[in-house]
Amino acid sequence: MSELILKIIFASMFVIASTGAFLTMMTLMGKPGGAGDPAKLRKLHRTLGWTAVVLLAPLVYFGLEFVKEMGDGMSTRAVFHIVLAETLIVLLFLKVLVVRFFKGFLKNAPALGMALFVLTLVVYLITAGFMLVHGFAG
Repeated sequence: MSELILKIIFASMFVIASTGAFLTMMTLMGKPGGAGDPAKLRKLHRTLGWTAVVLLAPLVYFGLEFVKEMGDGMSTRAVFHIVLAETLIVLLFLKVLVVRFFKGFLKNAPALGMALFVLTLVVYLITAGFMLVHGFAG
């Protein structure tokens, strides 16, 4: 299996886990009273969130290898991907800090979660989405 296919698989699983975490919390917060069991939804959100973090680790490794290999010769798309991926990692770290340690900022967790979800999709589509379309079209 090529490294590109492996990266796309990990990235796709990351997007699926992130989407699940996002949708569980949107259901919990956006449908008061009809959302189902809040404790189960919170547990599912936490499980999917940490699954996404675990799936992010090999993606970071592959990304660092790519940056080391490419040096200054990266495409504009690759530079955008890297900058946005770094932003995603910082926001993820910030959200974990808020939820775990800085409870006074908990009201900001939904906005951080939405930003993480949007960034996840953008980073994915910049590269994996482009490669999938390019592979089917070319």
